[in-house]
Amino acid sequence: MEEKMIKLPASELEIMQAIWVLDEEGEKFISASLIMKRFPALNRLKLTTVLTLITRLQNKGFINTEKLGRSNCYTPKISSADYRKFAYGDFVEKVYRNDRMDLFSALVNDDALTKEDLAEIKALIEKTENEK
Repeated sequence: MEEKMIKLPASELEIMQAIWVLDEEGEKFISASLIMKRFPALNRLKLTTVLTLITRLQNKGFINTEKLGRSNCYTPKISSADYRKFAYGDFVEKVYRNDRMDLFSALVNDDALTKEDLAEIKALIEKTENEK
């Protein structure tokens, strides 16, 4: 049975993002201490807090845990791309009532996009149209 993805609280998402980065960099042994070492911003948290957040991520089906020696090592079960797609859809549904054009209009009209961003979007649209 496939687990339904859920939105992560900010603290859990911060740990998950660290795990994704380390995994994408090819790190084989992702431990809580490595996470804290590589992401100094997390040093505001105690190791026990990080371990609690990791346990929550495991219970929610976001990571696998494997015991290696005296350490637990973590690997993502859900990719960052899959989570971003889910989070984007959830955001658009809840905030913009599934109106993607309203979201895009807000980005354009609020000057949230640079000229470079708009050029990239235009190129992406042209590429997509040429592929169809």
